Amino acid sequence: MENFFLVLVVLLLALAVFDLIVGVSNDAVNFLTSAVGSKAGSFKLIMTVATIGIFVGAVSAGGMMEIARNGLFFPNKFSFQDVIFIYTVVMLSDVLLLDIFNSLKLPTSTTVSIVFELLGASMAMSMLNMYHNEVPLSEWGEYINSTKAIQKIMAIFISVVVAFVAGWLVQFIMRSIVTFEYERFKRIGGSIFGGISVVIVVNFIINVAFKNSPLKYAEPVVWLIEHFWLVGGLVFAATSATFFVLASGRFDPFRFITFLGTFALAMAFASNDLVNFIGVPVASFDAYELWQASDLPADEFYMDAFMQEGVPANQWFLVIAGLIMAVTLWLSKKARNVIQTSVNLSRQSDGVERFQGNSVVRAIVKGVSGFSNAIIKVIPDPVVNTIENRFHRKPVMELEQSDAPAFDMVRASTNLMIAALVISFGTAYKLPLSTTFVSFMVLMGTSLADRAWNRDSAVYRVSGVFTVIGGWFITALAALTISIFFGYIVHAYEFIGVGIVLVLVIGGIILVNRLTNNKEQVPFTPSLPSNWFNQETVEIKQYLREHTENLFDFYGTFVDDVHVALTNENGKELLGHKKHFEKLQEENATYLVTLSDQLALLEDEHKERGKILVAYFNLESQLMQILHGLTKVASTHVLNMHRPLDQYQLDQLKTLNDSVHRYLANFKRALHASEVEQVSMNQLNDSIFASIELQIDGLIHERYNYKNSLMYFTYLYRLRDSMSVLNELQYLSQ
Repeated sequence: MENFFLVLVVLLLALAVFDLIVGVSNDAVNFLTSAVGSKAGSFKLIMTVATIGIFVGAVSAGGMMEIARNGLFFPNKFSFQDVIFIYTVVMLSDVLLLDIFNSLKLPTSTTVSIVFELLGASMAMSMLNMYHNEVPLSEWGEYINSTKAIQKIMAIFISVVVAFVAGWLVQFIMRSIVTFEYERFKRIGGSIFGGISVVIVVNFIINVAFKNSPLKYAEPVVWLIEHFWLVGGLVFAATSATFFVLASGRFDPFRFITFLGTFALAMAFASNDLVNFIGVPVASFDAYELWQASDLPADEFYMDAFMQEGVPANQWFLVIAGLIMAVTLWLSKKARNVIQTSVNLSRQSDGVERFQGNSVVRAIVKGVSGFSNAIIKVIPDPVVNTIENRFHRKPVMELEQSDAPAFDMVRASTNLMIAALVISFGTAYKLPLSTTFVSFMVLMGTSLADRAWNRDSAVYRVSGVFTVIGGWFITALAALTISIFFGYIVHAYEFIGVGIVLVLVIGGIILVNRLTNNKEQVPFTPSLPSNWFNQETVEIKQYLREHTENLFDFYGTFVDDVHVALTNENGKELLGHKKHFEKLQEENATYLVTLSDQLALLEDEHKERGKILVAYFNLESQLMQILHGLTKVASTHVLNMHRPLDQYQLDQLKTLNDSVHRYLANFKRALHASEVEQVSMNQLNDSIFASIELQIDGLIHERYNYKNSLMYFTYLYRLRDSMSVLNELQYLSQ
């Protein structure tokens, strides 16, 4: 029996490594989004600063470990066996849940997951123990620490509101002072904000990191803690003066604050959230050592020792955890995918939106907009005009900058420092605030203050925020449900139950990763002609001819593939084409967004060249919509096992496809003709309408039914429409 418990402790420590990897993959978004989104520096430099912050924060995380020991249940009511089983359920549930969210590329809260998993597992174990021991339900409060549980849960969710309001308010003040042309105000505004930022970081180091480290009793540290206001004032004065002098040159205080904030938030994340990853395994190791020294059976040794507070964590565990977190940060592809979600929702510019609106979100946006307009009406016009002038944003995008920042460093620095301050406060008071909640909501608050959510984007951005927040609540519900279910299995079957749960978790992870794509998603960059606005029309036409030829080749392959898939009733291939066209539609939209941004910066003399490109990519957009509709109907027809096309219909389509290839060859020849010409498609249209008449005859004589005809008619009409668009693209490219 003793060996089985040792195996469980080793398993929990191994799961801690896995949980660290999965957790950092999810939570990297918390401290990397602002620096990455603002392009504060190279990705390697940003990662280096974050890595140092993570390691320093991990080493100072000891004070948060009590949450796993006695934060949600009274350990003196549970035997060593119960506690080990609770911890096993928690870790297995956590690994499965976080991997699911990472694979879906959504940031979730490791704090919420660990709190609700501890709650669920201890609830299941206590209720089952009470049932078997015939303990009345009224005594359940002696098992679950409901006061602390409610306190921690309330702290998590209240922090959402605090973070959002603080982010909005501070960014509104900052933007009102420095405007979007912050270069003009970086000496004064940057030096003052820089001084405050350094004080925030120093506060965290003195009042959080040192207080929870072995150095807390050292004389210099005690003096610093006792005289923090004096230290803070001196640090503010010194750093503000230094920044003011340096800013007269090339030094950018806001860039420095962004890096400092990345360090501070990474440190705050590691010190606060490390308990989510290793608190339970470390507690299991401590419990095993206590049980070994007792010489009592596992189900008779109760964990009274865990009622003691202020027990420091083993420093070696913290150092090893910090190293694992740092390495994971560099190697995780999932982390970079999750970052893109937050950057996309907070970017200043328009673009392709990942999330779509719904009636609830539209109603909320409409209500808030109406409320804002009502407030504006009662504010004097001079005040409104002054504020509007401070928030006026001139176009600053470089025409040739294909990878522009999502927002500037004023917002980036505000994001980081406010989030670090809130999380540091929670860590100081041993409240397991969710760094994901805080960081994300600060990011959204500053986005709102900066008017990144305008009439063109508000519905999509709010929908995205609701999706992420909804994911957090689903995290809580899923964590509670899964841990209760796993807790029942383990309690009922003990070590065999642990094996069953382990198999379920491994199977779930394998299934989720097979069904999702976890490759690093590199944002699509449109390949517009370099410096096109200064090129001659003939050079732009050459670019379009090459693009169009590739499009013709792709189209020819596509119609052949669809014919083969319909012949073989291969719904999977048709569904793959449908998804591919969805991706192509997004890429085409990126071309149009980029063109719109660049046209806004051009002079009238460049207008004609812009018109050609806009016309071309709008035609291409029509083509992608037509072909997406075709593959959608075709894949639905085959996957739902409707009556297939008969051989006569397939032969008709094959004949039409042969005609398509001939016309594509004509299009290619026309592209390189000395004179502009548009290929006549009368013969192809006649063949298509002849096929339509034959299908109608088949309906009249009941050879075909509605669903068969829907598929066939869709193919014919979409073929005709798509060929017409290709003909126009050929004509426009000459």
